[in-house]
Amino acid sequence: MTILDRRLLIVGGKGGTGKSSVAAALADLAAFRGKSTLLISADGSPGAAGFFGVEPEHEAIEVKRNLSVVQIDSSDSLSEFVALQLGPLGAVGKPVANAFSFVAEAAPGVSELLLVGKYAHEARSGDWDLVVVDAASSGHLLGELSAPKNVGEIAPVGRLARETGWMIALLADPELTGVVNVTLAEEVPVSETIEFIDRLHSETPAHLAAVVVNRTRPQLYARTKRAQLDELLADPPKRLSAGSRGVLEAVQVGLDRADVASQIDARLRAELTDATPVLHVPEFGVVDSIPAAVREAIADELSL
Repeated sequence: MTILDRRLLIVGGKGGTGKSSVAAALADLAAFRGKSTLLISADGSPGAAGFFGVEPEHEAIEVKRNLSVVQIDSSDSLSEFVALQLGPLGAVGKPVANAFSFVAEAAPGVSELLLVGKYAHEARSGDWDLVVVDAASSGHLLGELSAPKNVGEIAPVGRLARETGWMIALLADPELTGVVNVTLAEEVPVSETIEFIDRLHSETPAHLAAVVVNRTRPQLYARTKRAQLDELLADPPKRLSAGSRGVLEAVQVGLDRADVASQIDARLRAELTDATPVLHVPEFGVVDSIPAAVREAIADELSL
């Protein structure tokens, strides 16, 4: 199966890695392949949904064929939870909602539970073939994904236990749910990704579906050409214009960066199981649409 064959994809990563553009690209790719897809922006900003030229609302908006977007936060999820669990409340609705809000803010994990519950509810609703979540940054995401288990331990029986039970089952099924971590081929982001993966496995029921290494710098030359170029750079001709020397220096910097990125990428690969896809998205210059460019790169990596 490919990562798009699940019902729920939760895309996380540190700020600045391009998490939102990858989430938008995955949703766009799924829609392009005929899947009815919902893209949820859940990191407190329009995020991935903003790439489609709309201001996302708290109700799903169709932005193109097979693709709708929605923005959620914990307060909206709380209101929806109250309506689902208690039904129409009439005049007492506001006090009850306020009481639930107080509990959600005071009780550990409840606000996170409401968010992940929204993702899970949409995934099992039958309205969508795939739900893609542009989730919070890595640390907050771990809190969300561990919330059903943690809250379930606090309330092991009753309505809340039933709610957390099906959420845990959905998150724990690797054929239904997967987490995609977005990183960069740089030392700090990769170290943080390795830590995130360890904690994902030890603290949450969810499984890693893929790692996307964003803004990669590909090796530009075949091995034989690279050897020739290394020889030239090691012993450049004595009589070079200032412009030619500048070009050679720029080439050396580019090669050095590509080499470092390749070493870091190998370190990341060594930390993962052979079954975990590592998808590489190149660094793009000026393009008409970043999500479209990323979509095509991911499609190539998945051989779709």
